[in-house]
Amino acid sequence: MSPVRILATALFACAIAVPAFAQSPIPAETPDTVAATAAAPDGSTPEQLPVTGGNAVPQLPRVTQIVDGNPFKLSAGDFKSFFSKDTGKTMGYVALVAIASAPWDREGVNNGFNIPTTVFQSGNVIGNFVFQIGAGFATYGTGKAFGNKKLAYAGRDIVRAQLLSQVMVQSLKYTVRRDRPDHSNNKSFPSGHSASAFATATVLKRYYGWKVGAPAYALGGYVALARMSWNRHHATDVVMGAGFGIASARTVTMSMAKTQFNVGVQPQVGGASINFTKIYK
Repeated sequence: MSPVRILATALFACAIAVPAFAQSPIPAETPDTVAATAAAPDGSTPEQLPVTGGNAVPQLPRVTQIVDGNPFKLSAGDFKSFFSKDTGKTMGYVALVAIASAPWDREGVNNGFNIPTTVFQSGNVIGNFVFQIGAGFATYGTGKAFGNKKLAYAGRDIVRAQLLSQVMVQSLKYTVRRDRPDHSNNKSFPSGHSASAFATATVLKRYYGWKVGAPAYALGGYVALARMSWNRHHATDVVMGAGFGIASARTVTMSMAKTQFNVGVQPQVGGASINFTKIYK
């Protein structure tokens, strides 16, 4: 197989993680008004003092807002929260990638690219829903056992993202009824394996940043390629499956979005400057 084709295939599989860069929580306050905490002289409860304009730099603690509760208790509200503006934006980006990858559906991925199945065999296991939700419960339990709240919350939200994404994906499978490339059944669209892998990757990125998120997304791309190499899914199947995984994970972790950055360009003598405005929620 041509190295160019290998690279192109890997790039499109990983490109579906692009929407995860966008952080779009709705700010509760404007950029020019930030609540600063001031301690009262008599030791009473601190007051919230507005800091506006000027060169004032508010010294606010960066506390992540994480909702308490077990995964099953919180999952009930996740399905309602899924249908949001953020989900629409994420799925819009993914749809564009799916449209771009549509020609590969007609060519036939395995026949057209001759991806060696042995290289991607593990991806069929890693992307399995049982494997992913089991890993989520294991992470949740480990965090609880060792008193690591962040790890426990991450594991809990992986479980929530798995449940949410699979309900959405499986519902579409039985509605669309698209034939698989190998004609084994008509449950091809979208890919459940890709949804599971990218849901976990997005939760990890939201909790631990790109140092953990980048390899997690790369693993998601590996799972997507595995499903295509085994002729179980079309290219658009894995793209849209990944999109549902990303959107589901963003839904269950939306309360973590403490801040938002706005970017602006300001003309200067001899050039321009780029300004980053941090908006506190």
